[in-house]
Amino acid sequence: MVIKIWKKKLWLTGFIAVIIIAVAAWAIYTVIHTSTPVRIGVLLPLTGDIDLKEPLLWAKDNINRQGGIGGRPIELVYKDTENGNITKLANELLADDSIRIVIGPDTSDNVYLLAPAFIDKKKILISPEATSGDIIRAFGKKGYFWRTTQGDVAQAKIIILTLKEKGVKKAALLAENSTYGNTFYDWTGFFANEYGINLIDIRKFNEGSSDLGDLLSDALKTDPDYIIAACGPSDAVSIKKMLDKSGSRTKLFLTDAAVSPVLIQSLGPEAEGILGTSPTSDPTTGFSVAYKEKFGHEPTYYAAPTYDAILLAAYTSARQERTPFESLDDSFRNVVYGNGTIKGWDAQESYEAITDILNGKLPGVSGASGPLDYDTDFGVDPLITWYSNWIVEAGDFRTLSTISSEKTGALTKSGESVARSKASSDFMSDTQNITDKPFTEPAKTNFMAVIVGPSRGWANYRHESDALAMYTLLRENGVDNDHIILMTYDDIPSTVENPIPGDIHNFPKGENLRSKALVDYSCANVTSEILYNVLTGNKASSTPVVLESNASTDVFVYIASHGIPGGIIFRGNDTLTIDDFANLTNKMNQDRHYRQIVFFVDTCFGESVARKTTAPGILYLTGAARNEPSLGAVYDMNISQWLSDEFTSSVISLIRSDPNITFRELYTATYEKVTGSHVHMITTGNASTLDEPVLQFLKP
Repeated sequence: MVIKIWKKKLWLTGFIAVIIIAVAAWAIYTVIHTSTPVRIGVLLPLTGDIDLKEPLLWAKDNINRQGGIGGRPIELVYKDTENGNITKLANELLADDSIRIVIGPDTSDNVYLLAPAFIDKKKILISPEATSGDIIRAFGKKGYFWRTTQGDVAQAKIIILTLKEKGVKKAALLAENSTYGNTFYDWTGFFANEYGINLIDIRKFNEGSSDLGDLLSDALKTDPDYIIAACGPSDAVSIKKMLDKSGSRTKLFLTDAAVSPVLIQSLGPEAEGILGTSPTSDPTTGFSVAYKEKFGHEPTYYAAPTYDAILLAAYTSARQERTPFESLDDSFRNVVYGNGTIKGWDAQESYEAITDILNGKLPGVSGASGPLDYDTDFGVDPLITWYSNWIVEAGDFRTLSTISSEKTGALTKSGESVARSKASSDFMSDTQNITDKPFTEPAKTNFMAVIVGPSRGWANYRHESDALAMYTLLRENGVDNDHIILMTYDDIPSTVENPIPGDIHNFPKGENLRSKALVDYSCANVTSEILYNVLTGNKASSTPVVLESNASTDVFVYIASHGIPGGIIFRGNDTLTIDDFANLTNKMNQDRHYRQIVFFVDTCFGESVARKTTAPGILYLTGAARNEPSLGAVYDMNISQWLSDEFTSSVISLIRSDPNITFRELYTATYEKVTGSHVHMITTGNASTLDEPVLQFLKP
C-alpha cells in the first residue's frame, strides 16, 4: 500500500514537473516569438525607373507604427531583381524557412518561371504587376499565387471602351511577342467585335525587332484611327517616331507597360498627346491624395497594388497567428473572402483589420486599389481594378479619367469576360446558302476522318495533343484506324524538353495519348500540299494513304495549328490559304468525294479561312473570328506547358458530357463556353448535319 502511494506521488510530482516545464517553455517561446519579426520577402526591381520601395515602406511603417501583428513588427527582406539573377534570388527566399510570403515577381514571364516552385514549397507569391490574362488559367485554384491587379483582359476591354467613347471606328494592334503582349493579342479582337470597333490589323513583334517599321507600315495601309501598342517604353518610342515620320493621321494608344520616365525622356516634346491606360488606385479611397502629401508627388501607377500586397501579406500572417495549424493558402483565402465590417488601407483601419483577424473575426478588406474581393472559383485575381486613362501633357503623365472594371462588366468571377453582343444561336448570319448549285444527297454508306496537327516544337505541345485527343475521341466512338488518317508532326514524344519521354497527354496526369495512336504522316510529310492530295484522293509515292471516299461518304476533318488572317500555318512559309481551301473543297465537290463534310478548325483567325468557300454540303466550325486569336486552355505545371486549346477542349468535353448533342447545339454551347474569341459556324447550303448528333455523324 505504501509503495502504491509512493508511486502515485512520484507520478504526480513528475506530471507537475512536466507541466511546469511546458508552461515555462511556452512562456519563453511566447516572449521570443512576439519579439520575432514577421519576415516578408520582396522579389521586385527596386532600383529601376519606377520606385516601388515607397509604397512598400509606407505600408510596412503604417502597420508597425500601430503595433505590427500582435506586437511582431514586419520586416521586409529585399531581393532586387534589377541587380541579380531572379531565379537565384527566388531560391534564396525559398530556402529561408522564416519567409513564407513573397511580394513579386514583376513580370508574367517570371511568374511562369517561379510560381511552380513556390506552389510546390507552399509559399505564397503576391504579384502587384504581373498581369498576363493566361496566368489565371495556369495557376488558378492552386492557392499559392495571387495578384493585386486584374489580368490584362480587363485592361484590353477598358482600352476598347475608351476608344469607342472617342468615336473610334477602326484600330490596329501591335503587341510584343511575350507573355504580357499575348493577352492583348488574344483579347483585343474579342472586345473590338463585342463593341463595334473594326480591328483591321493585328500583329506581333519581338522586342527591339528591326521588322517593327515594316509591321507598322502594313498596319498604316489600313488607315486606322489608332494604333494600340502593347509593349515596353523603348518599342513605344520607336513606334511613335516612325508614326510621326510617316505623316499619318493615325494616333497612338499605349498600354501600361510603356508608362515609364524613359518614354517621355526619349521623345521629349514628341511625347505630348500620347494616350494610354494603366492600373491605378481607387479614387474613392483617398490614397493618391495622401500619397502626394507624404512624398510630394503623385503615386506611380503600380503604387496602390504594391501597397495592397503588403496589406494582404500582413493580414494572412495575422490569420496564421490566430490559427497556426491552418494551411497558408487557406489563411489567405479566409482573409480575402472575409465578409465582416469593411476595413480600409490606412494605418488605423489596417490596424483594426489585423486586430479583428487576431481575435478570430474576418473583416471585409479593402486596399488602396479598391475592394480586395477575389474570384471565388479560381482565386488569383481581384474582381475589381481601377484604370487611369492618361495623356502625356507638359512632360508628364496626367490622368484624364479613371474607370472601374466593375462598371464595364468586364469580368465574371472566373476572371474572364463572357459578354456576347449577338445571340449565340444567330449563326445563320455566318451561313452561305448556295441555291444555284443543286445537290442531291445520297444515303450515307461510309465515314472517313482526317486529323491534322502540323505544328512542331515543344511550345506547340497543345496542337499535337489536341490532334491526338480528337483521334482518341473517334476511336472511343467505334471508328477503326482504317477510317482515320492521322497527320501529326509527332516530335513531342521524343523532344529533349519532354520530361516524360514518349508521352503526350491532354490534361494534367492524363493518359498517354500517343501510345495507342497510329500515325500515317509525320514530320516533313505533314504539309499543306500533302493534305490537299490526301483529301482529294491523289495517291502517289509521297501520299500512299489518301481519303478513299465517294458521294455517299461523310467526311470529318480536324486541324489544330497556328493561323494568320486568311491562312492555316503548317510550317515556316507553308500555309493553307483561303484560296487553297476554296479550291480544295471545290475539287472535292466536283469529284464527289463526300456526302457531307465537317471541318473543325482550331487556329487563330479560323473563320477567315472559309470565307470564300462555296462548295455545298460543308459545315465549318472554328474557335475564332476572322480577326481574333484563339487561346490555350489547360496548363500543366509539372511540365510547364499548355496541353490544349480552349475550343478543342470545350468541344471534346461537351461531346463527352452529352453524347446526343447535335452540331447546332454544339455550336451554341461552345459559343457560350469559349472565352476570348467568338466561335463561328459556316454552312454552305444542303448541310443536313446541323441537327444530327455529332457522335452519330462521327462513326461509320
